[in-house]
Amino acid sequence: MGLGDTLCLCRSGRRIRVFPLGAAAVEVGSHPDCDIVIHAAGVPARALLFQPHGGTVYVYDLASRPALGARSVAPVGQRIAVGAGYSVARLKAEAPVPFEPGGTELLRGRGGGARRLSLVGGHGLGARAFHVGEEPISVGGADGNAIALSDRAVSQYHCRIEPSSRGVSVRDLGSTNGTWVDGLRIRRHELRPGAVLRVGRTELRVVNRGTVADAPSEVVIESSAMLSVMAEVDRFARLPWPVLIRGETGVGKEHVARALHERGCRQHGPFVPLNGGGLPRDLIESELFGHERGAFTGAIQAHRGAFEQAHGGTLFLDEVGELPPNLQVRLLRVLEAWHVRRVGSECTRRVDVRLVCATHRDLRAMVQEGRFRSDLYYRIHRLIVEVPPLRVRPDDITRLAEHFLHQMQPELGERRIDPQALERLHGYPWPGNVRELRNVLELAAVDSDGAVIDLTAIERSLRRVSEPLAQSHSADSLREALEHYGGNMSAAARALGIPRSTLRDRIKGATELGG
Repeated sequence: MGLGDTLCLCRSGRRIRVFPLGAAAVEVGSHPDCDIVIHAAGVPARALLFQPHGGTVYVYDLASRPALGARSVAPVGQRIAVGAGYSVARLKAEAPVPFEPGGTELLRGRGGGARRLSLVGGHGLGARAFHVGEEPISVGGADGNAIALSDRAVSQYHCRIEPSSRGVSVRDLGSTNGTWVDGLRIRRHELRPGAVLRVGRTELRVVNRGTVADAPSEVVIESSAMLSVMAEVDRFARLPWPVLIRGETGVGKEHVARALHERGCRQHGPFVPLNGGGLPRDLIESELFGHERGAFTGAIQAHRGAFEQAHGGTLFLDEVGELPPNLQVRLLRVLEAWHVRRVGSECTRRVDVRLVCATHRDLRAMVQEGRFRSDLYYRIHRLIVEVPPLRVRPDDITRLAEHFLHQMQPELGERRIDPQALERLHGYPWPGNVRELRNVLELAAVDSDGAVIDLTAIERSLRRVSEPLAQSHSADSLREALEHYGGNMSAAARALGIPRSTLRDRIKGATELGG
């Protein structure tokens, strides 16, 4: 399909008018909201939908099925009847046509690939996702819709999602209660990541699930639970307020923080990560706020802290719950005035930073125990993103495994995983979450002689990775898990992500030592 393609409206074989056919879908019918309106008896309200895609123009019959009828290819020059005496034909024009009906800008990712969008209804583990692919998606209360909603405020055929090579738009189909995007009633509107589409009393959040060629910083997602997380990310990315990301160790909180940065208005500024629990306490202050030359022994030159480095961008403060009390006070002062003072300096510097914090701890409980300042807690506890553990979103495992193996390809060559081995990965509880999955795959890939990672390699890798994890569990946590599962050692071992024999030996050893 070239830029000069057109749709020609004919009556009794004679050309009446020519309409440009760009990248967006074109609807034909007697309804006044159609792109090509035919005011004549016998013409259905919505008769045809022409959908360009990948050099081909498809045509859908809307008259026989209001949602989306049969699809066929619209070849050049063929006339398609629309009511008595009328027809529409696709033609090749001699010159390019700049105008595009319902024109939408090209949605591109940072790496140049077209964005893939999804619609997410509900929240958390109860979320339900609908992926926008190459074909239009009908939304309504009737069973024939691609997205059938059990909502009495939704019309039988309420609206239609229309993708194209230049974006994704929603078209209202004459619904009773209207189609709304971000609080505005629309007839046809471009959908952007972070937008909220309201149909009746149902809200569907528009989520960017990555580019076609995933960039290294893209969050690899497939499950509805993670798509719900990314819907929050798209919504919060446009706001200037602090964000707190909560989740277990290894779930990918830094990737979520990077997505907040790259999808927001500060994407061209720096992204500076700092782990509050990964530095010696005597260095955290200097790393956060900087120091002047000679401020302390070893300070041979001035140093800009993380706040100054992140000026105009985003500061990601991981494990914020590990900050000692004196630094909690200093951090609070910065968040109140947005001025920092380097260690050993008498003057302050203005900083413009979007703060994103992360923790695997229960900060509310720490506040009640007096281990975390309540005033700082309420400063950073404004926008919350909950990242679920990998064990409750197994739909992500296959795509994550493919992603990690692809990243290893330059060093190890092509690797693919055997179906039985993949099934084993799906059955494992992943106490170390995504980080543990990557470690297991790296060990298995190195351990495999050929291109196929089999079940034996995965089992061997799981044992090697889970043993150190088992050592990290305290005797009390092992006993608590065993009590929780009524003394069932196999069930407790599965929940802890360690072999049954390892759990048995650790319990036995702790008992003998009186631990």
